[in-house]
Amino acid sequence: MPRYQITLINHSAGRYRGVLADLESRGQIDFPDCNKHRQDGRSVITGHSGPDLPGWFLEMSFVGDGVFNITLSDPHFRIQFPECELDETDNAPRIIGWTDDVQVLRESLKGRVA
Repeated sequence: MPRYQITLINHSAGRYRGVLADLESRGQIDFPDCNKHRQDGRSVITGHSGPDLPGWFLEMSFVGDGVFNITLSDPHFRIQFPECELDETDNAPRIIGWTDDVQVLRESLKGRVA
């Protein structure tokens, strides 16, 4: 099982909540208020992390055939989820993806992602 899981849940018209879970350390980063809008002629969802762990940015775009790309980044790391899918197994449909792909952009003093 990959280390990182991203979940993006639609909680009202054009508003989403994202949660990055580090399945190894059990840490999470919350993206409480993501918005759907047009950017460079395409539909995207973007948002910033909550005040408990600020500095992270989420961007989701539609790839095609029910596949979505979600990228999370801060000044030190980028986590890429290239093949997220719509999960409709329960009453709250969500976009979900998994990855181990973490790019170090700049060394962090803490040395940890989440």
